[in-house]
Formats: sequence, C-alpha cells, structure tokens
Amino acid sequence: MSSGSWSNLDKVDQKIIEILNTNARTPSKEIASELRKSGHDVSDRTIRKRIERLEKSGIIKGYKAILTDVSESNEYEAAFLKLKPAKSLESTKDSIKDFAITLPNYLLVANLKGEWNMIVIMKIESGQNQPSLKIIEKFSDDVVDYRISEFDIKNVNLLNMSLLLL
Repeated sequence: MSSGSWSNLDKVDQKIIEILNTNARTPSKEIASELRKSGHDVSDRTIRKRIERLEKSGIIKGYKAILTDVSESNEYEAAFLKLKPAKSLESTKDSIKDFAITLPNYLLVANLKGEWNMIVIMKIESGQNQPSLKIIEKFSDDVVDYRISEFDIKNVNLLNMSLLLL
C-alpha cells in the first residue's frame, strides 16, 4: 500500500489504528466492542483480519514499547541553523546530523529550504540550558547564524507523526 493509501482508510480502519496507537495490546474483542458502541457492526474476527491486512499492506509497520519519560520534562528546543555557503554544504549537513544523533536528547534533524539550512529539535532535561549549543560550538566555523527557540508540546497526532518515518 502506498503512502497515498492512507487517505483511503475507512472509519473502521482509522478507529482500529487509533485504538492500537493508544494501546497496541488491546484485544480484538475489545476493539470490536468499542467499534460497535460507535455504530459499526464488526466481529472480533473481522478486527483480526483488518489488523492483519493493515500489517501486510505496510500501514502498520510494527509495535513498540513506549517508555515512561523519567525526566517529567515537557520542554524542547528547536535550533535553526544557517550555514556558510560552500561546495561541501551537503557534507557539512551530514556531519552536523551525524553529531546531533549521538546526543542523548536528540529528537529530529531535518534539512530546510529557504533562509535556514537545518533544524535540530532536542529535549531539554531539567537543569540543562540550550543543549543545541553543543552543535553550535562544535560547528562554529560552518554556522553563519542560528536561532534557538524553546517550546513545549501540548498534543501530538501520533498517526500523522508516524508518516515521518516512511
């Protein structure tokens, strides 16, 4: 199933994914019961078959344990980087990415088009101040400008976030 097929999921498949996203161990019988409450006449056998189809098609790629966040911190920072124009710009971006992903609180690195070349998103642990500065310091010869913006996350659509991994 191609990524364009996400839009072809019916309400039952969407609800199955939503329930499994909340708790991947939810039994098919419980999922069927939840769907019947919302007006869908489905059996637990139908749910099992649909889950199997979603797995085979690649919509559901697997299940994983999500560990409790011990830090209790909900603070993050985004570091926008403007790099010196150079023939080796892509190599510099790769070096920054390779370094950033070794940091324990790294979440995301992306190349940007426009005024900024890259964004690095990191979690801020308690007592830590601007962990992205490690990147700025290490690559100070390549960074022309940077902006660090702190933010907190209130709500995440995990279904859409999982599309980042495709």
